[in-house]
Amino acid sequence: MDTGHLLLLLLFALTIGHLVTLKVCSLKLDHKTAPLFISGWTLLGLLLLAPVYGHLWVAGWEKFMARPWLLVLAAAKGGLLCYLFVVSQQLMKVSLSSRHYVTPLSLGLITIGNGFFGEDLAPPQWFASLGLCALALGFFLKGHLSDLDAKSRVSYVQLVGISAGISILDHILTADTNWYALLVVAYTVVFITAVIWNRNSLENFRIAAGHKAAALAGVLYAATELVKFYQQVSINPVTVVVTVQAMTKPVILVLSAWLWHERTVREQLVWGALAFLITLPLLLPGDILSGIWQFLGQFPWR
Repeated sequence: MDTGHLLLLLLFALTIGHLVTLKVCSLKLDHKTAPLFISGWTLLGLLLLAPVYGHLWVAGWEKFMARPWLLVLAAAKGGLLCYLFVVSQQLMKVSLSSRHYVTPLSLGLITIGNGFFGEDLAPPQWFASLGLCALALGFFLKGHLSDLDAKSRVSYVQLVGISAGISILDHILTADTNWYALLVVAYTVVFITAVIWNRNSLENFRIAAGHKAAALAGVLYAATELVKFYQQVSINPVTVVVTVQAMTKPVILVLSAWLWHERTVREQLVWGALAFLITLPLLLPGDILSGIWQFLGQFPWR
């Protein structure tokens, strides 16, 4: 197995690991500690990578100074991330599967929005985006999310909106700066905001710095982010990386049923598998989609 495949396998395992450990933290720890330990460990990881990627910080900072509005957007992303981590822990405490099902709806809405604003989408991509929205609605009405109280459903809607906003900011910022500089600025803002948010609770700082579950979740989250960006830059195509992370949905939903009794394993497997399959047309390259669409067009049932 070559380096590229090993990194993809590692990303798959890390994605599952950081979600499961964050679920454990949501049950044991004050939710406001999440942005503290996530940002702290992520910034430490970025510091360790500075000898290799420090030049990206210099180049990125020059772009921020040339166009200060980009720095404002990067800081805004950090603020949104901080709030997302807390709301995410609140929802994850009662339903890991519902937290993981935020992505299908937000991804579908983003793709539809991009289509209306001029992005050229192939028919399978329109089908996938509309299908994801319909699937998320079904999960809202019939999946584990339907078992939750009104507060948890509001948290779900909030997370969809925040996730969509962060994705839009990422699209703008990564094109005009670079991933390393963006992560440094965003997670520095997360850390500063979290410190202010927790200023009246010394216990939260102690937990974020020394609790075993928080340390494990923070390390796994930071490792997931850095392994993802590292291989996107130098080894594996972005589409492949995103597809590997999308493949975790069936696994996470099955684990949520098996470990935390969120409906049955069979039902959760169906919801997870459907989300992954419908997501694929959004992740596959356009030329592959066009070829598949042309091939299907040869059949009379189209």
